[in-house]
Amino acid sequence: MKIRLAVFSLLMAVSCAFSAFAGDVASFVNLGFSDDSGYFMFGFHGTDGDTARPFAEIYTVDVKANAFVSGGTARESFGETLQPGQDSGGALYTLLGKNIPLVQKFRIKHLRQGRLLYILLNGDSMKSSLEFRDFTTQNLYSAELIQNTTGSGSTVKSAFSIKLAITQPSGASRSYTLGRPDYYREKVMGYRIRQIFLSPDEKNLVCVVERDQYSASGKSVRYMVETIKLN
Repeated sequence: MKIRLAVFSLLMAVSCAFSAFAGDVASFVNLGFSDDSGYFMFGFHGTDGDTARPFAEIYTVDVKANAFVSGGTARESFGETLQPGQDSGGALYTLLGKNIPLVQKFRIKHLRQGRLLYILLNGDSMKSSLEFRDFTTQNLYSAELIQNTTGSGSTVKSAFSIKLAITQPSGASRSYTLGRPDYYREKVMGYRIRQIFLSPDEKNLVCVVERDQYSASGKSVRYMVETIKLN
């Protein structure tokens, strides 16, 4: 019986190991806004499915321009091997520690994370159309994710846009478009809306978009953001 249990445990370990290297799923982290909500920093971390090495990436966004700031990006892959039960978050902490001048330059406050309006929880099915209410302002939000994909395998590429409408309690409505419907990103298989939140001054909206990317070892998950100034 002990031998059978040992063999079963070994098979389970091998199975988990192969699953771990079938692509990889990064974890998104909100790193905060500047004092005036003009800049936003985010990052993600994970274990690379091709190399099995922990990695992290940091991005700084000019919220009004909806663009990365010059010199505001940092990324690194680390040589350490994570043991079972360990988390790749250490890669992000290490990278952030190496980029303290970047945090200081854009006056990022890690506790100024804005106000969350929507989140797609792990395990929930993705919907192309969303409707949710801000219970603080009573504004009603609707968002439609429109995406197009061409090619397959290593030649796949995808583009997306988000049609956003905000309806106030008075009935007044405003419409916005996020994303670039004609910009096809190489090796991207598709997109999901992961989070939507307001900047601390509540004058800007941030949409966190999760993207599935093709890799030799399988599907990998990475993140990007779209920002828009509210009228």
